[in-house]
Amino acid sequence: MRTKTRIVGIVMACAAAVAAVFAAAVRLFGWVGFAVCTATAALKIALYVRYVRPRHSRWGATDGEVARAMPGDDIIPEAHSTTRAISVDCPPEELWRWLVQIGYGRGGWYSYDWIDNDGKPSLDHIDPALQDLKVGDRIDMLPGFGPTVRELVPNHHFVAGDVEAGTWCLAIYPEGPGSRLVSRWRQNWTAGGLGAKFFISIADPGAFLMEQKMLRTLRDRAGHNAAPAESLAAASSSKSKEV
Repeated sequence: MRTKTRIVGIVMACAAAVAAVFAAAVRLFGWVGFAVCTATAALKIALYVRYVRPRHSRWGATDGEVARAMPGDDIIPEAHSTTRAISVDCPPEELWRWLVQIGYGRGGWYSYDWIDNDGKPSLDHIDPALQDLKVGDRIDMLPGFGPTVRELVPNHHFVAGDVEAGTWCLAIYPEGPGSRLVSRWRQNWTAGGLGAKFFISIADPGAFLMEQKMLRTLRDRAGHNAAPAESLAAASSSKSKEV
């Protein structure tokens, strides 16, 4: 599948670029060049983990949202949390219809489709055939690979994943006439030492770029396609009068 091929290609291209830099340094300056490259790489990783990653890990989220307990937190008690959030100009029940159709082979990931959806554009509308997400369903990130839904409360949240691979909670909180969409990932990388820090420095930037794009696209599409708040209020008032 093109999604898997492109992801592997990107990783290999990055690895090849790093290897080429190291090879050139060794060829020009010998082992001194190799030592300088290694020290520079270690410094960049340390700076990213210490200063950049904390900002990426809470993109768009308030202090209260970062500190707030969310469904699924108890699955991996001692875990690193990534909490990202965005405001969406539509009510929770409307936004929920977009969330339940998320995933490869479904509505798409609403991110950079050329990478994560085989080049097929993520849906720009609600598909009634994709509104039946339930506990036990897998949300594919790649063909045959993705977290399994373990908890779901309609119009509020779902939790997917497990202890080994990590957990993901995508939740909706009312915010005036609109919604607050909060995404939380939890993974137990605290005991991984230097190897885990190296992996984080490689994986985290890509995950950040993909997820913030996903949240912004969901905001734009759900907000653009939702009925204006005044219309929703009028419809609600009309129903109340009929009753």
